[in-house]
Amino acid sequence: MALSNFTSGGSDDDSNPPGGHPPGLPTPGSPPGDTDVDILDELLVNYNEKFAKADPTMFRETLIEQVLSVLISKNKPNVLLKGSAGVGKTRIVEDIARRIELGDALIPDHLTSHTIYELPIANLIAGSSFVGSLEAKVKAVVDFAVDPKNKVILFIDEIHQITGGTSSHSDPIGRKISQMLKPALARGDMSVIGATTSTEVRAVDEDPAFARRFTPLIVDELTVEQTRTVLASVRPGLVAHYHHQIAVTDDVLADTVTIAEANSRAGQHRPDNAITLLDRAMADRVLEQKKLVVQAQNDGDTALAQILQNAGQVQLTKARVLDVAKRLMTGNAQRPDFDLETLRTTLRSRLQGQDDVLDQLTDHLAREDLELFPATTPTTWLLAGASGVGKTDTAKIIARQRTGSDPIILNMTEYHGSWSTSKIIGSPPGYLGSDSNQELPFDTLESNPHRVILLDEFEKADKAVQRLFLSAFDEGYIRNAHGKLLDFSKALIICTTNAARDSLSGHRIGFSPVRTPVPPPSLARALTGFFDPELLGRFSLIVGFNPIDADTYRLIMATAYARQREHIMAVKPRLASCLPTEIPDDELRALADRTYVDSQGARPAGKAVRTWIENRLLAQRAGVTVAAAMPPPEESETSPPG
Repeated sequence: MALSNFTSGGSDDDSNPPGGHPPGLPTPGSPPGDTDVDILDELLVNYNEKFAKADPTMFRETLIEQVLSVLISKNKPNVLLKGSAGVGKTRIVEDIARRIELGDALIPDHLTSHTIYELPIANLIAGSSFVGSLEAKVKAVVDFAVDPKNKVILFIDEIHQITGGTSSHSDPIGRKISQMLKPALARGDMSVIGATTSTEVRAVDEDPAFARRFTPLIVDELTVEQTRTVLASVRPGLVAHYHHQIAVTDDVLADTVTIAEANSRAGQHRPDNAITLLDRAMADRVLEQKKLVVQAQNDGDTALAQILQNAGQVQLTKARVLDVAKRLMTGNAQRPDFDLETLRTTLRSRLQGQDDVLDQLTDHLAREDLELFPATTPTTWLLAGASGVGKTDTAKIIARQRTGSDPIILNMTEYHGSWSTSKIIGSPPGYLGSDSNQELPFDTLESNPHRVILLDEFEKADKAVQRLFLSAFDEGYIRNAHGKLLDFSKALIICTTNAARDSLSGHRIGFSPVRTPVPPPSLARALTGFFDPELLGRFSLIVGFNPIDADTYRLIMATAYARQREHIMAVKPRLASCLPTEIPDDELRALADRTYVDSQGARPAGKAVRTWIENRLLAQRAGVTVAAAMPPPEESETSPPG
């Protein structure tokens, strides 16, 4: 139905003399009949015409009936559809418009011949630089909608943008629009359908006078089975869109839903995530086929190019869908090929005396990499043990092997107050720093959610900070101060702790210097005094690192020497040739005896080895005997940890 059926045309004069009235708008105080139809055509979108031939909406019969029952009510015939992004709120309105246009038997007599018009907020704001032009546009829409002869139902998507909330982040333009709509809404002179997300509906609730004029209806997320059915219904349209170049089997459709579930960010929901993934995968396959044709032409193989062009439909594969899903998640930041045996070998070569612990960690990673179940929450580890046993090094090695980059490291000693949560999620609106554009530590998860996060010395963080991560462990996301979701569901979060180190350092057997590892039940009991039980219960794995004894310390020193000599060989091979392949056993034992400190674990080893290398090279340069190159006891024993 054209708007010209209801309103008369306006002036064709587009001039706008200085100080004159904006063109294309009714003059203030003019009757509704003088409204310029052109401006209404620019402001409103006729859903009846636009979606008359659209496919029916599936699994929404009950909700559509609820919407229709509100629209025919005598008082407040206004609906507020609220639900997570991507669940299909707008599709419900589109389907009602389709049914009205086609004369569906379900449509009540009160709504026959009605037209649903969308009012995009951007259309109201665009070109409203003149004083009063915005008000004139809103008045034109209201006058058109309240006229019973026009039989109008307004649809306002993202309706939270025009609420009149009093918070500091409320838009003054939105408040102005809502104030002009309230009288007509209160009298029941017009019907409005609004749509907003479950989180942004709070902006509507901030304006009680506006919110009470609507009946809220919740739009739930479709189930996995329902999403498969929806995907099958949209398949013909997608195939036709790509000129029947791509064929999609039922098995690939089912795989698409599963892959979308496993690779969607927090805030993406069914069925939109699966439909979007299928569409992108088909587009990617079309481009790939085009590239093959161009490559054949560039190579001068006209026969192959002709065969490829006349190949007809090509099959979309599960591998293609999975590849596209990964790229949608991470962009160009692809995780490198991950080899479990290489990781195990690297860990064992760098960390001595922890073979049983490392086997637990690599076994857990192997289970996670099977990807048997959708990843809705992150993998979370708590690595406990005394200082210097290798907890932080373990996290760094795993991060480089799995992601090709260093982990996101938060030194939790810097988050010692409850106010420190603002350093992680930002400051709430109205507080100091709320308008800052400074990058927060987890902003990089948006470009690559497959990251390793290291929360070092987790026990030193304030309880409020620890409990902030409870949501990430339990739900897979944290909501920042501005309502945006930080998706942790694909991350590996590694927390380290020195808590209860006296209990975690093991027990001596008689007078032996050897200590035994703490069994898991004792480990959990020892940590309970430092962490909330509900937080401990949400860790995927809690392991206690073995204490470093004197024998292990000597082995660590030997390994550190081999690694540092290899580094010197790469940068200064002449100096490396002056060093022995290994530290002589007697010197290694003497060096270990002088520098080993039970409470510091392996921390002094690196510095002691570096000092030994430097002293030996300096001594050779000065012609001094090698024995004189040993570091004095005072230097080794008083050296700071780390």
